[in-house]
Amino acid sequence: MRTVKDLRKLAEKNTVVALGCFDGVHIGHAEILQIAREIAKSTGASFAVYSFKEPPRNLFSPSPVPLITPFEQKKRLMQKSGVRIFVCPEFSEEIASLEPEEFFCDHLSDKLGATHIVCGYNYRFGRRGEGDVELLKKLCSAHGIGLTVVDEVIVDGETVSSSAIRRLLLDGNVRRAHYLLARHYSIKRPVVDGQHLGRTLGFPTVNQTFEAGAEILARGVYATRTKIGKQYYRSITNVGTRPTVDGATLCAETHIFDYEGDLYGRTLTVEFLEFIRPEVKFSSLDELKAQVERDIRSVKESNKK
Repeated sequence: MRTVKDLRKLAEKNTVVALGCFDGVHIGHAEILQIAREIAKSTGASFAVYSFKEPPRNLFSPSPVPLITPFEQKKRLMQKSGVRIFVCPEFSEEIASLEPEEFFCDHLSDKLGATHIVCGYNYRFGRRGEGDVELLKKLCSAHGIGLTVVDEVIVDGETVSSSAIRRLLLDGNVRRAHYLLARHYSIKRPVVDGQHLGRTLGFPTVNQTFEAGAEILARGVYATRTKIGKQYYRSITNVGTRPTVDGATLCAETHIFDYEGDLYGRTLTVEFLEFIRPEVKFSSLDELKAQVERDIRSVKESNKK
């Protein structure tokens, strides 16, 4: 997959372009990508995605929108979806100021050489999001470009969206998020040195910090599984700042069942399966240790069911 961040390097011809932010790359996004991929294959065109590194509204919002999929993860998911050209510029003042017609002509028609465009029903583009699907239909028709607009995907009466999944994760509802993402929510981060508190308590842990802008999970304890090499291990993870010992940095602290070995510096994937309980500040380390023992028993017992 070719990743393009500098639009000045774009000079493509005959591409089928999927449009959207694609944060989460959820089951609604998957439908857009699948349709674009099939059209590209049937017409002999290149399959391209035009997205942004972060949601466009971050430029205007005083509080950045937390990311479901940090950039590197989104890039991996795009490659897995068969994308050949991944266009992902920074959402700059220059891009934000483009009129919808300018964005369409310069970026999609001229630089990407779009012959067909696929987008969701609520796609917006151009200055202040003034361009909508109806305008896109007119522009595509005028330039001889095909257009496929994908309807909303509804699960249990609710429209699947990135914002809905963000709410689920902020509430700790990783089980429901899994259903809408079609995969477990996960982090893939290097193991960093910690306070060695878990080892002191008899539960050695690996510590991972979150990517900037991706601190989206509710604080608390989760049943997880951790990928080491090609093998998965059951585990339990605390997401929080370790208030019992006056911690300050948000991190994921994972105790891996049935594994011994030094993992410092290695990059591990931790998948979040189920929320166990909220983060709590305990009055003593003994109280913390007793609760951790109960949490581990609970997760191990649930694995047997």
